[in-house]
Amino acid sequence: MTKKTTRDIIIQTLSVAVVAFVFQLIWEYSQCGPFYIMDDDLAGHTRLMISATVGDMNMSLLLLWMLMFINKDVNWLIGKWHRHDYIIMVFYALFISFFFEIHALHTGRWGYNPDTMPIIPGTPIGWLPVIQLLILFPIIFMVSRKVYIQLTKGR
Repeated sequence: MTKKTTRDIIIQTLSVAVVAFVFQLIWEYSQCGPFYIMDDDLAGHTRLMISATVGDMNMSLLLLWMLMFINKDVNWLIGKWHRHDYIIMVFYALFISFFFEIHALHTGRWGYNPDTMPIIPGTPIGWLPVIQLLILFPIIFMVSRKVYIQLTKGR
């Protein structure tokens, strides 16, 4: 791997990490109050929000690297995306959101407000955490692409 390739991967990864952290943090805090029930005090709540956001950011990075690997293109983020890329994003978002929500609900990490959280029929899972990943993954990548292009302009 060349120095340029390594630099490109690092800059793309950092771009996605920062954009994902910001977008996921905004989403987490926006939905938490009205749709979730948590027993923690303010410090515990803040730790949980940061932990969830870092987890969401890591899921975004894993998806980025997976798409780079599947497409055999370290510059996948700035290249042409194909239908299979979107299909992978959708299935990854569904799998990850179901897995982590089931785990969090089962372990009591959080619960849903029954008056406000819409539940996916036939499951104990709320719609919002699933929609979160379905919507935010492509948006994060689109914004990260723009950030990467700005950071590398004139190179």
